[in-house]
Amino acid sequence: MGTGAWFREARSLRALRGGLARRFLLKLKRATHRCPAELIVPSARRVLVVAPHMDDEVIPCGGTLILLRENGAEIHVVFATDSSADAGLSLTGIRRKEARRVSERLGFVSTELGFPDGQLHRNEDALAKRLAEQLRRIEPELIFCPFPADAHSDHMSCAAAVASAALDASSEATILAYEVWTPLWPNVVVDISSVAERKEEAIRLYESQVEDRDYASAAIGLNRFRGLPHSVAFAEAFYRASAANFARLTRLLDEI
Repeated sequence: MGTGAWFREARSLRALRGGLARRFLLKLKRATHRCPAELIVPSARRVLVVAPHMDDEVIPCGGTLILLRENGAEIHVVFATDSSADAGLSLTGIRRKEARRVSERLGFVSTELGFPDGQLHRNEDALAKRLAEQLRRIEPELIFCPFPADAHSDHMSCAAAVASAALDASSEATILAYEVWTPLWPNVVVDISSVAERKEEAIRLYESQVEDRDYASAAIGLNRFRGLPHSVAFAEAFYRASAANFARLTRLLDEI
């Protein structure tokens, strides 16, 4: 496929998925908007973080992961894509080094699956199979992944793959779905006030990403907003679900 045709297809897919995400959120709101989010203190011995791209492990949930690590949890991060789409393959090496720095700084164990950035919609089945292998190997008690309606094609596909993998692996883990590009209707939040500064520092280790867009300030600003209803300085918001309920949520995207 020529470059022009590829970009036209990508734009069309993003527009379609964006429309589906908005309708999905409206449908979901009927079930959640009356329920205030619960302030929780998560705990686990083993945690799996499924990140579509290198930096999606810290922007949406870095504070919660730092807290879990401080309490002795093993944090396993799986990067689904090679993170190359923004500037071609030349950026892959840079982002890999940045991700390694973050993992070393925070005490995470990271794995790269290497699917093409921007192409997870073409590789959902293969991604689900690889994630099921990770679930069987790690046996996590908590899984962090994108919310199904997060308005980015790779993020939506990642959520769908996690849902399929969790069922395939008969995982009993609790899923905490995070927000990156689309604010979600959370049912739980985590107070990250004590580690917000460390989270911001970790995001800024992705120098190639924050040099033209200040993801760190944006993420911390959202965390400040999320903390307001709970009278805490900073909070991260999630949609908590069992594997079965998360699978039902992802299927809604195919129904609307």
